[in-house]
Amino acid sequence: MSDPAESHGADELDSVRQDRDQARAELAQTVSELSDKADVRARAQDKAHETAQAARERATEVGEHARAAAAQVREQAALAADTAVARTPEPVLARVLQATDIARRNPIPLTAAALSGVAVFWWISKRRRA
Repeated sequence: MSDPAESHGADELDSVRQDRDQARAELAQTVSELSDKADVRARAQDKAHETAQAARERATEVGEHARAAAAQVREQAALAADTAVARTPEPVLARVLQATDIARRNPIPLTAAALSGVAVFWWISKRRRA
């Protein structure tokens, strides 16, 4: 027959072993957490990666917003141009189209005239200061 003191001792030994194993597991978890906290380089790399990812996402959002705004401005400009053309009398519109066609075919005289105008303006403003 087994002695009740022996069975009580075996139960207590099992309990101590379980406590020991649990303490080891908790200690291993604590050591792992402390080593993760102590690994500054890895934490810095993780933070840099997160920051770079956030910056990429923000840049994508800003680019999409800019494209949408540009499309809206193009639509408004086209509408304004169409409205201006519709309200412009035919003879004036014909002259404007003729002038723009001439300017596109001969950009040098137009550029020379513009530079001459700037030079005259500069000369007059310089004379007034003196």
